[in-house]
Amino acid sequence: MIVTRLERTVCCVPFLPGILPTGKYDEATPAYPEPLSARRQDVLRIHTDAGPVGLGMSGPYFGDRDETPPDLIGKDIRTFEPRHLGGGGWQIALLDLIGKHIGWPLCRIFGGRLQEKVPVDYWIGRMSTEDTAAAARRAREQGFHGLKMKCKWEDANMEDRTRAALEVAPDLRIVLDPNERFYNLDNALDLARRLDGLDVIFEDPFPKSNLAEYRRLKEETSVVVAPHFQQPRQIVDAVHLQAADAFNIAPSDWGFLDMARVAASADIPVWQASNVDLGVFDAFRLHAAAAAPNCTLGSDLCGNFVHEHSLLATPLVEDGYARVPPGPGLGVDLDAEAVSRYALCCQQWPD
Repeated sequence: MIVTRLERTVCCVPFLPGILPTGKYDEATPAYPEPLSARRQDVLRIHTDAGPVGLGMSGPYFGDRDETPPDLIGKDIRTFEPRHLGGGGWQIALLDLIGKHIGWPLCRIFGGRLQEKVPVDYWIGRMSTEDTAAAARRAREQGFHGLKMKCKWEDANMEDRTRAALEVAPDLRIVLDPNERFYNLDNALDLARRLDGLDVIFEDPFPKSNLAEYRRLKEETSVVVAPHFQQPRQIVDAVHLQAADAFNIAPSDWGFLDMARVAASADIPVWQASNVDLGVFDAFRLHAAAAAPNCTLGSDLCGNFVHEHSLLATPLVEDGYARVPPGPGLGVDLDAEAVSRYALCCQQWPD
């Protein structure tokens, strides 16, 4: 199976109403200098002489970006080692092709199809209490079991938002994610005590420079304490210090699996992070999640229901679960009409 052609389609898919911050909650940051709705993602295709096409996707980015294609033309897919591939982009497409070549879903390459479906939480940005209640109502109507909401201490409405969401959807688990912007242990303790007895997760409530403070939050309150980690050593340290009830894990593939296994050694559940991606990247993360039996909390695979379209022919998420596609590789197909509709430009190599 020889690579014959590479193809890149730059897409920008708007978000649905009621998802992103508006008004005073819509603040630019160094990481997000523009609204999330302005981000682009590249749909990547690797064509082969045998017919199968590998699908990949870049991470989201702002503005124009030049692409230098990898040196793949003329290469045999069978020469690539799966463990050396990961992180997104063209490497997703290579893994997709390897799975298609051997007839395995990607989760089996990652270690096994250990789950048929993975829970997914509804996702919203910072917003008012009223808008949060409306989002919780949508989440309930669409069959979700959890609601993740972005927030920060200065909003001063986290308790009200949580209670408003639970009033309209009492069975939801609420995940409060301030991206460390509760700032310190005292603030986190204050809010956690006001939410005592409710089914609430604090994700990254304050900076993780002192995990002993995370342990105090865990021991002194009823909230589920869940730091968001990027490196295996961070999980090792948190497990050793008994500083967490759960983990949100940032790497999407082999790194996710390595970190999930460390957490599993201490019977700690995890979930998959995301960059609020589109469908191909969500599918990639889903296969890694399906290979981790302790990935049992609501993952952030939200591209299918926060955007106007996921760019997939068949959405991944239904009734609060992402179901592992049955086919080989990623097991997903693009909706060609949707890709064309949201495309900004296309490139291919050779020209």
